[in-house]
Amino acid sequence: MSVSHSVYAVYGVVVAPPREWAALDESLQAQAHRPASGNSADVRVQLFTVGDHEHTVLGMGYAQLGPNTYRAVPSLPVSAGWDEALLEQVGNLGLTVLSGPCWHVVHDLS
Repeated sequence: MSVSHSVYAVYGVVVAPPREWAALDESLQAQAHRPASGNSADVRVQLFTVGDHEHTVLGMGYAQLGPNTYRAVPSLPVSAGWDEALLEQVGNLGLTVLSGPCWHVVHDLS
């Protein structure tokens, strides 16, 4: 079995782990499916978990960072509507924001 290691920059909020994972999943799936308009504000809120659900990140945008690469965080695009969409989703679910909205570095060991 091989282990892969990926690193992502995720623009989002870290939230306290939800008591009801099913409610979180249902809420994210119920988001309106938006057409491919090219408008970066039309991105859906996505769920990122780190480890065995030790950290829960709701994100609007992400970029995979390859091995031996460098990206300046200010060079990553952010839409003005992302903060509002993230905070609305968190509020609707009654979750507590621990960090953000901002760029977070997420390591994925699969």
